[in-house]
Amino acid sequence: MTPEQRERIIEILRTGEDLDVEWASVIFPPERREYELVYHGKEREGEIVADTMGVPLQPARTFGKNGDDWTNMLIFAATFKC
Repeated sequence: MTPEQRERIIEILRTGEDLDVEWASVIFPPERREYELVYHGKEREGEIVADTMGVPLQPARTFGKNGDDWTNMLIFAATFKC
């Protein structure tokens, strides 16, 4: 966060204005950690998706009711290569 950004945030808060959501990434910068498994012959994601036919998600099992509107579920999803 730059000193100018810090001063602008303080000014907004002093006047009682609401901070826009754009300030969230300045105040709480996201951690950038990305990992990738790399191996010989690995296909690109776009190629895999293009050659894959998806099917709808299907509840496999429901258990552990948590309140009136919530249950835990296992979801089965299959993809088939054409």
